[in-house]
Amino acid sequence: MKIKYNIIPKDDVITCKESYSVGQALDVLEKSGFRCVPVLSDDDKHFKGNVYAQDVYKALLYGEIDKQAPLETLLADRDVHLQESASFFRIFKNIRRYPYIAVTDQENVFTGILTHGNVMSILEDSWGIESGNLTFTVSTHEYQGALSGIMTTVKKYSSIHSLMTLDTDSTFFRRVIVTLPASTGREKLDSLLQDLESNGYRVFDVEEM
Repeated sequence: MKIKYNIIPKDDVITCKESYSVGQALDVLEKSGFRCVPVLSDDDKHFKGNVYAQDVYKALLYGEIDKQAPLETLLADRDVHLQESASFFRIFKNIRRYPYIAVTDQENVFTGILTHGNVMSILEDSWGIESGNLTFTVSTHEYQGALSGIMTTVKKYSSIHSLMTLDTDSTFFRRVIVTLPASTGREKLDSLLQDLESNGYRVFDVEEM
């Protein structure tokens, strides 16, 4: 999955220009209500970094700068961006540390941002939260073929909407979250759960979303 399909496009992103003064950037931050906005080159093409409201307030409070100072003096996260062709999974190392990740195309032209909300929407979609799916968690000892055994059993009763494994760093124990289409129905689900438990798997957290 490429992140380009899940970003907030550039035209919908509030930004500052690199030639702005600190005062102009502060006006943008206060009017938007955001704690941070991207800063672009004056031609609106290239990502130059982020400006944080807390950095502006702190610098003004301690007299380190005045509102006429160039915004460039407060730019942060200059190298924090990904190309839109990057895999979705690459963002997880960065998204926890920043309010969003700036996204650029292959020519390093700014195309938008990927936010925490975008990431959560993707995960919600994969789990079927909005489509009324059935989900349950399977606990198993870690051994070769354990995951294959779970999938084989599930496929006897239903297609699989999504599957996620937890405890990947454990050598003894693993949890697997399985999501099924709502069309599976409760009767088939009950038969499936009984089949899994009869094969030595522990099933818990059965929910209808």
